Amino acid sequence: MKYKYKGSLSLILIAAFIICTAAGMVSCAPAPAPTPAPEPEPLPEPEPEPEEESLIGFYPLKEGNMWEYEGEGMEYASFIQKVIFSAGNRHQVTIDNGGTVIANVLEESKDSIVNTYRSGEEFSGGNLLDKPSNVNIIMLQTPLEKGSFWISEENHYEIINTEADAIVPAGEFKGCIAVKVTFKDQTSNMIYYYKQGIGMVQSEFRTDTGDLITSKLKRYELK
Repeated sequence: MKYKYKGSLSLILIAAFIICTAAGMVSCAPAPAPTPAPEPEPLPEPEPEPEEESLIGFYPLKEGNMWEYEGEGMEYASFIQKVIFSAGNRHQVTIDNGGTVIANVLEESKDSIVNTYRSGEEFSGGNLLDKPSNVNIIMLQTPLEKGSFWISEENHYEIINTEADAIVPAGEFKGCIAVKVTFKDQTSNMIYYYKQGIGMVQSEFRTDTGDLITSKLKRYELK
């Protein structure tokens, strides 16, 4: 009985030692790393503000600018256009077609380009910027969207294309604004092609008899 007791006690001590050792190992083991918090989702980028549409500089009307056009279909379809005076948003533009000189005063704003004064046989070259308005021809106005239209001097103006291509002696111009003018007699029309930063690059006049007269940009000088 004496040795049996000692054996039992030894087993109990060994078992206790194993239990304590295991418990110590458990207590000394490093705690599991905390689960990282999910990264916050990035906020969506703010939508960029749309650029305000403006016609300023669309038809460069700085004093000294010049455009020369090569014509087909009639003698006076070729002409030279020059800006000879500028003050604020008013610009005096002459058109010399070899037979006469026409003077126009154009008013430029972010919303429109308007011909407010016109004089034929203007050979003096004098400053006409202060002349009172005698016409009100809206050459171009916003929005520059296909289908936009307006009535000016009883004629119907409509933007028929905003991505027109024009191939002229001065080069190839892509992304032009094409404006069709149907005259009040409804028998003739004209299409102007404007390129931003350049001005008018081509015009096409369809007469009441179906003849086509064109003026195409040959060269230009912009200040």
